[in-house]
Amino acid sequence: MTAAFGLATIKTWRACAYRAVGEAGVVDTLALSIRGTTQYLFVRGYDRSRPLLLFLPGGPGESFVPLAGEFSDELEHDFIVVHIENGGFGKSTKYTTGPTLEQMVEDTGRVVDHLLTRFDRKALYLVGHSFGSILALKLAQAQPQKVLGVATVGQAVDWRAGNRITHEHLLALARKEQDYAALADLAGIAPDLSTTAEGRPMIDFASVKRQREWLEHYGLNNILLQHTAKARWFTYLGSPNHTLAESCDLIYRGPCKWIADPQWWSQWNNILPGVLEFNAARDVPQLEIPYIAIVGSNDWITPGLLTRQYFDALIAPEKRFIEIPGAQHYTFLDKPHEFQQAVRTLLSLTHESSGQPAADRP
Repeated sequence: MTAAFGLATIKTWRACAYRAVGEAGVVDTLALSIRGTTQYLFVRGYDRSRPLLLFLPGGPGESFVPLAGEFSDELEHDFIVVHIENGGFGKSTKYTTGPTLEQMVEDTGRVVDHLLTRFDRKALYLVGHSFGSILALKLAQAQPQKVLGVATVGQAVDWRAGNRITHEHLLALARKEQDYAALADLAGIAPDLSTTAEGRPMIDFASVKRQREWLEHYGLNNILLQHTAKARWFTYLGSPNHTLAESCDLIYRGPCKWIADPQWWSQWNNILPGVLEFNAARDVPQLEIPYIAIVGSNDWITPGLLTRQYFDALIAPEKRFIEIPGAQHYTFLDKPHEFQQAVRTLLSLTHESSGQPAADRP
């Protein structure tokens, strides 16, 4: 009873703090019908006249909405920041039939259209993490008139090539330490973490698990220990945006296993072949808007070397490559201040590209 009262008190306090943006600000939770689902958008900013910024999470099917205040608090003074929970995750309902990659790009376009209409804007900024970076690039390429600028963090460039780079790095670390157990186990992992299923390319999840374990062993994969809902379970339970049952769906540990109805990977089988086949250099060689690549120096999920190669080849009116020392794949959680400063660079790049003075922000 005491624990329940304490949790209720914390949720109430966080809800009050979440809504405290002043008279000029905006806080809202929007429900949007997309492809048979109800998907939720979480909107927050201290000045409703600021430009919109849509954060597209990784996964597919990740939600860091309960932690958003940690890596959005500064941005909310310069943007109206919008976070989304895709179908089957958090508050959002599950897809009846999982979308393909191209369908999810279309769905993201619908989200953008909804936001532009609701806030009477002509365009917005996109920030995409990992899988979300694919959506951000493809949407920015297809509808540049609706996107002011795009920033990616943990850029997904090429699934197979990136994992081969990571595999070689792990082998080098194992050889350096004469770790024969690691060398033997790594020899049994598909270097590109891919396979086929029912005639379609598919992620080799068994190899992914083993690769991530070795990355964690060498201190290069802190997500499981520091940032997941299981690691940050109390913060997730206290989320001001979710009911207790919704929080439990995100956590799925302890007593939540009796409450939760996890709906994650089971609905993504149609999208994963598109993720494996995506090649940023081939598929998005040029953008008509400013681009920022934000890279954690210790990101070996999406290696910075591959992002650098893509950045150098990309044709864009303005572009910046920003490496954040010490950060891993979840750069925005490892180094939230540095991440937000990097994203704010979008504002100056947009003005440089358009010749528009800073005082005339969109």
